Amino acid sequence: MNQPKSLDELWSEKDLCERFGLRMGKEHCVVISYWIRGGLKYIEISGRRFFWEQDVIAFMLERQRRQRGTQDEG
Repeated sequence: MNQPKSLDELWSEKDLCERFGLRMGKEHCVVISYWIRGGLKYIEISGRRFFWEQDVIAFMLERQRRQRGTQDEG
């Protein structure tokens, strides 16, 4: 993993929800919780979850690669 160059590359859970059009619950987003279980890396600070931009991109690319692999097999 490359080191992030600035804190601008750190997204809050709310930022991530806005970028992907997801609904935020009272504390967390259910979809993002599933992504975390699926391997999305995050940092927790005072009960809030934050995500490095590069980790989100890597997770999405890997997810897409797995989905394409499944489609090719089917």
